[in-house]
Amino acid sequence: MARPRSRTDDAVLEVLREATTPMSAYQVLDLLRPQGVQSPPVVYRALERLVKAGHIHRLEGLGAYFACCGQDHAKGTVFAVCTACHKVEEWSGEGIDALIASRASEAGFAVTARTIEVRGLCAHCRGETAAEEGGLHSHGPGCGCGHDH
Repeated sequence: MARPRSRTDDAVLEVLREATTPMSAYQVLDLLRPQGVQSPPVVYRALERLVKAGHIHRLEGLGAYFACCGQDHAKGTVFAVCTACHKVEEWSGEGIDALIASRASEAGFAVTARTIEVRGLCAHCRGETAAEEGGLHSHGPGCGCGHDH
Protein backbone atom coordinates (compact mmCIF):
# COMPACT_ATOMS: atom_id res chain seq x y z
CA MET A 1 0.00 0.00 0.00
CA ALA A 2 1.31 3.44 -0.93
CA ARG A 3 2.11 5.77 1.90
CA PRO A 4 0.22 9.07 2.07
CA ARG A 5 1.94 12.16 0.72
CA SER A 6 4.04 13.97 3.30
CA ARG A 7 4.23 17.72 3.86
CA THR A 8 7.53 17.66 2.00
CA ASP A 9 5.92 15.82 -0.92
CA ASP A 10 3.21 18.47 -1.05
CA ALA A 11 5.76 21.29 -0.88
CA VAL A 12 7.87 19.75 -3.67
CA LEU A 13 4.79 19.27 -5.81
CA GLU A 14 3.71 22.88 -5.25
CA VAL A 15 7.16 24.18 -6.23
CA LEU A 16 7.08 22.15 -9.44
CA ARG A 17 3.51 23.18 -10.27
CA GLU A 18 4.51 26.84 -9.98
CA ALA A 19 7.68 26.42 -12.05
CA THR A 20 7.64 27.48 -15.68
CA THR A 21 10.49 25.13 -16.60
CA PRO A 22 11.75 21.78 -15.26
CA MET A 23 13.85 21.98 -12.12
CA SER A 24 16.71 19.96 -10.71
CA ALA A 25 16.43 18.45 -7.24
CA TYR A 26 18.87 21.06 -5.93
CA GLN A 27 16.81 23.92 -7.41
CA VAL A 28 13.76 22.51 -5.62
CA LEU A 29 15.78 22.18 -2.40
CA ASP A 30 16.93 25.81 -2.64
CA LEU A 31 13.31 26.97 -2.81
CA LEU A 32 12.31 24.76 0.13
CA ARG A 33 15.13 25.76 2.48
CA PRO A 34 13.08 28.64 3.97
CA GLN A 35 10.45 26.02 4.92
CA GLY A 36 13.06 24.04 6.84
CA VAL A 37 13.92 21.43 4.22
CA GLN A 38 17.72 21.22 4.34
CA SER A 39 18.64 17.72 3.19
CA PRO A 40 19.03 16.61 -0.45
CA PRO A 41 17.96 13.01 0.37
CA VAL A 42 14.64 14.31 1.72
CA VAL A 43 13.95 16.07 -1.58
CA TYR A 44 15.12 13.10 -3.66
CA ARG A 45 12.82 10.74 -1.73
CA ALA A 46 9.87 13.11 -2.22
CA LEU A 47 10.64 13.39 -5.95
CA GLU A 48 10.84 9.60 -6.23
CA ARG A 49 7.46 9.16 -4.52
CA LEU A 50 5.85 11.84 -6.69
CA VAL A 51 7.21 10.27 -9.90
CA LYS A 52 5.98 6.84 -8.81
CA ALA A 53 2.53 8.28 -8.04
CA GLY A 54 2.40 9.96 -11.47
CA HIS A 55 2.24 13.52 -10.12
CA ILE A 56 5.50 14.61 -11.71
CA HIS A 57 7.83 13.49 -14.50
CA ARG A 58 11.59 13.22 -14.65
CA LEU A 59 13.36 14.27 -17.80
CA GLU A 60 16.27 11.88 -18.06
CA GLY A 61 18.23 14.04 -20.50
CA LEU A 62 18.11 17.09 -18.24
CA GLY A 63 18.09 15.38 -14.86
CA ALA A 64 15.15 17.64 -14.03
CA TYR A 65 11.55 17.30 -12.88
CA PHE A 66 8.26 18.96 -13.77
CA ALA A 67 4.63 18.64 -12.72
CA CYS A 68 2.39 16.37 -14.76
CA CYS A 69 -0.27 18.16 -16.77
CA GLY A 70 -2.83 15.53 -15.79
CA GLN A 71 -3.38 13.97 -19.20
CA ASP A 72 -3.89 10.23 -19.61
CA HIS A 73 -0.49 8.67 -20.22
CA ALA A 74 -1.84 5.20 -20.93
CA LYS A 75 -1.51 5.78 -24.70
CA GLY A 76 2.07 7.00 -24.49
CA THR A 77 3.64 10.39 -24.01
CA VAL A 78 6.42 12.29 -25.71
CA PHE A 79 8.14 15.13 -23.88
CA ALA A 80 9.10 18.00 -26.17
CA VAL A 81 11.83 20.15 -24.61
CA CYS A 82 12.53 23.61 -26.02
CA THR A 83 16.28 24.14 -26.10
CA ALA A 84 15.85 27.93 -25.94
CA CYS A 85 13.31 28.60 -23.16
CA HIS A 86 13.45 25.11 -21.54
CA LYS A 87 9.67 24.74 -21.39
CA VAL A 88 8.35 21.21 -21.75
CA GLU A 89 5.21 20.09 -23.51
CA GLU A 90 3.58 16.70 -23.05
CA TRP A 91 2.41 15.39 -26.40
CA SER A 92 0.09 12.48 -26.91
CA GLY A 93 2.17 9.61 -28.20
CA GLU A 94 -0.78 7.42 -29.03
CA GLY A 95 0.47 4.28 -30.70
CA ILE A 96 4.06 4.76 -29.61
CA ASP A 97 3.91 2.14 -26.86
CA ALA A 98 2.47 -0.40 -29.31
CA LEU A 99 5.30 0.30 -31.75
CA ILE A 100 7.91 -0.08 -29.01
CA ALA A 101 6.28 -3.29 -27.73
CA SER A 102 6.21 -4.73 -31.24
CA ARG A 103 9.87 -3.98 -31.91
CA ALA A 104 10.86 -5.21 -28.45
CA SER A 105 8.96 -8.46 -28.99
CA GLU A 106 10.68 -9.01 -32.34
CA ALA A 107 14.05 -8.54 -30.66
CA GLY A 108 13.20 -10.61 -27.56
CA PHE A 109 13.67 -7.49 -25.46
CA ALA A 110 11.69 -6.90 -22.24
CA VAL A 111 10.92 -3.19 -21.82
CA THR A 112 10.79 -2.14 -18.17
CA ALA A 113 10.60 1.63 -18.66
CA ARG A 114 10.68 4.23 -21.36
CA THR A 115 11.01 7.98 -21.60
CA ILE A 116 10.84 9.68 -24.96
CA GLU A 117 12.23 13.19 -25.12
CA VAL A 118 12.60 15.31 -28.22
CA ARG A 119 14.52 18.56 -28.33
CA GLY A 120 13.99 21.58 -30.53
CA LEU A 121 12.43 25.02 -30.53
CA CYS A 122 8.87 25.64 -29.39
CA ALA A 123 6.51 27.73 -31.51
CA HIS A 124 6.96 30.74 -29.22
CA CYS A 125 10.75 30.68 -29.53
CA ARG A 126 10.42 30.22 -33.29
CA GLY A 127 8.09 33.23 -33.34
CA GLU A 128 5.08 31.22 -34.45
CA THR A 129 1.62 30.64 -33.06
CA ALA A 130 1.08 27.05 -32.00
CA ALA A 131 -1.88 25.48 -33.74
CA GLU A 132 -3.97 22.50 -32.77
CA GLU A 133 -3.99 19.85 -35.45
CA GLY A 134 -6.00 16.68 -35.63
CA GLY A 135 -7.47 17.18 -32.16
CA LEU A 136 -4.06 16.90 -30.47
CA HIS A 137 -3.03 19.56 -28.03
CA SER A 138 0.28 20.04 -26.31
CA HIS A 139 0.38 20.72 -22.60
CA GLY A 140 3.11 21.58 -20.20
CA PRO A 141 4.24 24.04 -17.57
CA GLY A 142 3.37 27.54 -18.72
CA CYS A 143 1.68 26.39 -21.94
CA GLY A 144 -1.03 29.03 -21.53
CA CYS A 145 -3.83 26.78 -22.83
CA GLY A 146 -6.20 27.76 -20.04
CA HIS A 147 -6.52 24.24 -18.62
CA ASP A 148 -5.83 23.74 -14.95
CA HIS A 149 -2.40 22.08 -14.80
